[in-house]
Amino acid sequence: MRQTLFTIDHYLFENHWILIGWLILGMAFMAYQFFWGNKTEAGYFLPVYAVGAMAIHFVVPKLETLGVNPADPNGPMVPDGLAIRGYGVFMLLAMVCGIGLCVYRCRQVGYDFDKLLSLTFWMVVIGIIGARLFYVIQKYDSFAGLAAGDLMFALVDMTSGGLVVYGSLIGGVLAASVYMWRNKMPWRQVVDILAPGMVLGLAIGRIGCLMNGCCYGGVCEASYPGVYFPAASPPYIEQLSSGELLGIQGTFDEKTYQVAVESVEPESLAAEYGVKSGDTVRVFLNESQGDIRLRAAKEGMEMNLDAVVDRLDDDPIFIPVSKLPDDSLRTHPTQIYSAVNAFLLTAFLWFYFPFRKRRGEVFALMCVIYPVCRFLLELIRTDELGAFGTPFTVSQLVSICLFVAGLGLFAYVRTRPE
Repeated sequence: MRQTLFTIDHYLFENHWILIGWLILGMAFMAYQFFWGNKTEAGYFLPVYAVGAMAIHFVVPKLETLGVNPADPNGPMVPDGLAIRGYGVFMLLAMVCGIGLCVYRCRQVGYDFDKLLSLTFWMVVIGIIGARLFYVIQKYDSFAGLAAGDLMFALVDMTSGGLVVYGSLIGGVLAASVYMWRNKMPWRQVVDILAPGMVLGLAIGRIGCLMNGCCYGGVCEASYPGVYFPAASPPYIEQLSSGELLGIQGTFDEKTYQVAVESVEPESLAAEYGVKSGDTVRVFLNESQGDIRLRAAKEGMEMNLDAVVDRLDDDPIFIPVSKLPDDSLRTHPTQIYSAVNAFLLTAFLWFYFPFRKRRGEVFALMCVIYPVCRFLLELIRTDELGAFGTPFTVSQLVSICLFVAGLGLFAYVRTRPE
């Protein structure tokens, strides 16, 4: 896991060096086009140049991450800089590689390259909107209490994740369907070209999930293939909240963050500090933005940070952060399982393409196979709750619907001429 690949330092934004660099490069480009190149292109670039400058000055500083002030670790957070996230880099790589595979197949079969490229552009745009919308619906409780301004910013802030694969798939397919209908493109032929690229994008995107620490699984009892996640990562914080990290076994209510303690592991932190079977507790860090402060504390900064075990019927317990484990419990790397599954499915769809009897078979097979794999993978993920009063997550419910639709599509395709 590596959420941040590198950070563009706050100093460069505070002193406007990034903006100055953009202005110099833009003026140099327009001067070159005006005197030695194409004057028309210089005119086309001017609006882009102006929008870029305004974005650097007004928007980008708001995207800076906050960090602990080394001079005052226990004081207010300070702007750290613009973080370049591993998640975002792999999402971009997923789009490029997925589109590249579609274009390669398009050239193989001699289909219109320009139309396909325009189609994939709209699939990416609408797919991202769909993926974010799906995430907001799933995590509605996290957005409901925000003020209007904060809500608008939170809805579009995807710098640390917050995209759902099924939302992307549904949005992308809807965009493709509308585009193909408007441009009179052969639907079954085109979706067969697109299917392997879509799954390849998913495979690479799941590596981005591993970098971000999201989409994780439950505790893995076996030595392999379990992995450890660092302090302040999403799996670590969830295991702390559920009490597992402290040695508490019980029923965790993800809505109230309360744990009904059923047993306490001997020689664990919970046992050392007096948590007993039968207690009802809530575990949290005693500072706002505690995950950031926890990471800083584990990197050696001295600060007043404790894990608080709030016993509802007794006095709270304060556990110094120095006593907390440096890593999470061994966790199922469901991101890796998903990536391997998607790479294998990409290979199957790619090599099945020349052997298909009818157009549309490749896409229909994707709609049948992927939801089965996703349904099973959801069984070992712990980052989603059951939805609509069922034991199934939203993704599992969508998987069931997609599987049925895929079977119907495959049956329909088989009635078409070879």
